[in-house]
Amino acid sequence: MKIGILITGRLKSTRLPLKLLLPLKGKKVIDHVIERAKQVNYMDQIILCTSYHPQDYPLIEAALKQNIYYFTGHPDDVLRRLFDAATFFQLDYILSITADNPLFSIEYANVIANDARLYQPDYMYIEGLPIGIGLYGISYDALKTVIKIKNHIDTEIWGHWFNQPDYFHVRTIQGRKGDYRNTRLTLDTYEDYLFLQRVTTQMPREELYNYQSLLKVIDQIPHGEIHNNNIIQKQLPSDIKNEINLLYKKLVKDKRVNKNESV
Repeated sequence: MKIGILITGRLKSTRLPLKLLLPLKGKKVIDHVIERAKQVNYMDQIILCTSYHPQDYPLIEAALKQNIYYFTGHPDDVLRRLFDAATFFQLDYILSITADNPLFSIEYANVIANDARLYQPDYMYIEGLPIGIGLYGISYDALKTVIKIKNHIDTEIWGHWFNQPDYFHVRTIQGRKGDYRNTRLTLDTYEDYLFLQRVTTQMPREELYNYQSLLKVIDQIPHGEIHNNNIIQKQLPSDIKNEINLLYKKLVKDKRVNKNESV
């Protein structure tokens, strides 16, 4: 089985322009993400998935400097971009990480990579970690199925398309007790950037990849000084969720009818 990490990122952000090029502990945010991806086990390829718009060319340059592959695809349809990249590189399974998460957990990424090889679930996600620490596993076949049935082009928030246990084999990985913190470690706003700066500045460079060291630093910061806790994470609108649920309800019903007819 061929497994790859697909890093999705663009430079279109309006809340924090060019955020992936901002410096963080002496390196660009995008470089932190790529260098962490290189630490994940069992990966055959690492691919930066961006768009074909000229504004995103600096991300291609970052991929070339880091000696990883890149793929330019649909600017808004993230799932189409992931599928086209996985098809082009002939991947059987992907680990999907957004470039907004420069401190994603290498340890939990290894868990997903190992479980992909052992169980090959359609979809994997992690519960019980702070925003920005987890990532996702998707089989190529599940990705191909969603591409066929989805009826939206804007798929920036796409997890609900796969988290359908009645239709897909979904595997949930529980974070260890004690690994959760009620904080944001993703990069959407200036407040997020200031917090990530503070956290990484306090971490010794040799411990930057260690999740437990990250938690120790967070625990030393007074709650009142974590100014990005009031940032609301983007969610898929409820009407689109309902639409997706109805679609899968019909697919599950059709699958049962076809199974009965074939008996």
